[in-house]
Amino acid sequence: MNVKDSQIIEQITARDERALDALTDAYGRICRKTAQNILGNAADADEVFNDALFRAWNAIPMNPPAHLQAYLITLTRRIALDRIKAESREKRGGGEVPAALSELEECIASGESIDAILNRNALRTAMNDFLETLSDDKRRIFIERYTFLLSAGEIARRHRTTAPAVKMALSRMRKALKQYLEEEGLL
Repeated sequence: MNVKDSQIIEQITARDERALDALTDAYGRICRKTAQNILGNAADADEVFNDALFRAWNAIPMNPPAHLQAYLITLTRRIALDRIKAESREKRGGGEVPAALSELEECIASGESIDAILNRNALRTAMNDFLETLSDDKRRIFIERYTFLLSAGEIARRHRTTAPAVKMALSRMRKALKQYLEEEGLL
């Protein structure tokens, strides 16, 4: 954990409200972007981020995270996905959420829901192990698509390549992931 994150956690534990500003400055942009990719609406993304800050404020004093950024992004993503479920939207996040989840379904298909499978510790460990086998660039592309739910076009711009090249790379990574999970006995 970096020094800045340690200071923010100390401020939250001390109930210093300046920690909320520090969290917003440090991670507000990426969290809002993640929520907006899921919800397709900036105002809803702001609300979700505020909910994530509230949950972090209440949870961190009792259970400080090892990685503050990952913790806050995960909170934001979960809240946004819960909001979608609660509102029973058919068209979610400009199509990126259902598209990203459906792409992964072919790799981890079973009778369980995607959410239930992704929450299982064995799969999480296998996914992390699989990500370690990828090059840094491929790992970033995979995470940007399936964690931050960025479109292929957005990922292409970030990596100075084309959307078709990103789609091909993601397709190959999904095939490799499926094979890896089969070898691990998780499919």
